[in-house]
Amino acid sequence: MNTICALCGTPLTSTDMLVGKNKLADGGYLCAECFNKAITINRDLANNLHQFYFAEITGMFLKSKIDASQNPGSSPYSGASNYEYDAPTRLDEIKDQIVSLKARLSVLANEEVNELDKVLDQNERLIAIAECINLHNKREGIIFSTQWRVIFMDKKFLGGMVKNEYTHKDITSLDQVENLLYSVLRVNTRGGTVEFKLHNKSDGRTFCDTVNGQIREPERPSHQQATQPQSFFQNVPSPAPQSISSQSASNTPKSSSEDIFEQLEKLGKLRQMGVLSEEEFSIQKAKLLERL
Repeated sequence: MNTICALCGTPLTSTDMLVGKNKLADGGYLCAECFNKAITINRDLANNLHQFYFAEITGMFLKSKIDASQNPGSSPYSGASNYEYDAPTRLDEIKDQIVSLKARLSVLANEEVNELDKVLDQNERLIAIAECINLHNKREGIIFSTQWRVIFMDKKFLGGMVKNEYTHKDITSLDQVENLLYSVLRVNTRGGTVEFKLHNKSDGRTFCDTVNGQIREPERPSHQQATQPQSFFQNVPSPAPQSISSQSASNTPKSSSEDIFEQLEKLGKLRQMGVLSEEEFSIQKAKLLERL
């Protein structure tokens, strides 16, 4: 299920999802603010938004801005001329890719998602993404793949970034082991194997199939090289070589108490910033406490 507004990219609240009227024909959702702006431009959208596609909605906003600039005050709907339509940014494009992948990311992944435009090259596109725990360093973040590389990323609470990168040419294969509640994704490289515990069980098979298919039929990179990490990135070396164990995923170590408390601290900050409502904060907090 989509977790961000298709138009402005802000996280959706539980109210946005429950209303139902905010859903677009191509599966995306509008936040309450964008929905109100849309029906200000076209009142028919109040009951028929589900019949319109994202491209049609953005076209309406753009046309409204052009009409208002050419004929100030001529719009039949008050407030339409006050809305400023901004051209999509690189981060907007990346978030659209996440929506198209139907990724199931929680609000805890927002900080990592908002840094993706600093990590990905202009010509890179996302082909798979999931929320996970790196079982090597016990960091919680997101793992994603482009057409050229697989990256694990965790945005530290006090700034900086933990990032592990594995190019497709160094990866021999990906496989996954499913448990009743989760799956463990294994990235097998020439130097060893690193494991990631995925929060959503079904993400493992999808991630493996997509990336293994890309590795078998790689897309040739353009002449432009991948963007170098920013100075505040902290590159963490890959784990020491290890054999692929047949150990069951049920023996995967649980998150340490320090990791849980760090995530609780991050949740508190998101609530203070207004990103999370009290209800959303309580739900996510309960999930974290269950893992202690």
